[in-house]
Amino acid sequence: MSIRIVSLLGAWVFAAVLLLELGGCNIVSAVSFVAQPEPEIEAKYQLQDVPTVVFLDDRRNRISPTRLRRVIAEEATTVLMEEGVVSRENMIPARDAIRVSSRHDRAGKLLSVHAIGEAVGATQIIFVSVDEFALTRDGQTPEPKAICRVRVIDVKNEERLFPDPSSADSYGYYQLVVDLPNVDPHGFHTISTRNDLNDRLAVTTGDEIAKLFFTYTVSELGGRIEPR
Repeated sequence: MSIRIVSLLGAWVFAAVLLLELGGCNIVSAVSFVAQPEPEIEAKYQLQDVPTVVFLDDRRNRISPTRLRRVIAEEATTVLMEEGVVSRENMIPARDAIRVSSRHDRAGKLLSVHAIGEAVGATQIIFVSVDEFALTRDGQTPEPKAICRVRVIDVKNEERLFPDPSSADSYGYYQLVVDLPNVDPHGFHTISTRNDLNDRLAVTTGDEIAKLFFTYTVSELGGRIEPR
């Protein structure tokens, strides 16, 4: 066998080994990527499994159309039940609190948070007041955003449970900011597109309210944003 042939054979063997090593590195990298755990977001507060209601206060009329108030509250209620945070028998329908509040509002009698909780038989109430709910800031560019203040109230003792009243960082509420990133501006000014964005923002807001009360993982593929 000539020296030339031996050299060629040696080069082929070296190339084959190199390809195997590179392929092996890629496989190991892929396995390592898949095996990495998704990041976890810890619960901000552990709710008790007692009669509970979600009440959304929008007396400043930030949310339009008003039906979205119910969408937000019912979405949060549903997620809390599905995640087992509060059992189904202890989760009071959000519509009950909305009905009680609306009836008294029409009569010119504003009920306190505790009175609403007592009226529906709740031991604790997740009280959400709305500071902002809008699809755009300048009237042209789609920037759907909701800003809410969230509290958990002990109805019987008329005490705030969350945020912790004894915490030095407590402002009396937890500010929740929700937005829909990367919204396609195409068709933004059509009624159908705006209705869809309103629904998506409402559902996402309800989801994020519920997520304050259980630990969950963040998927790199993104979460659900479509209405139920």
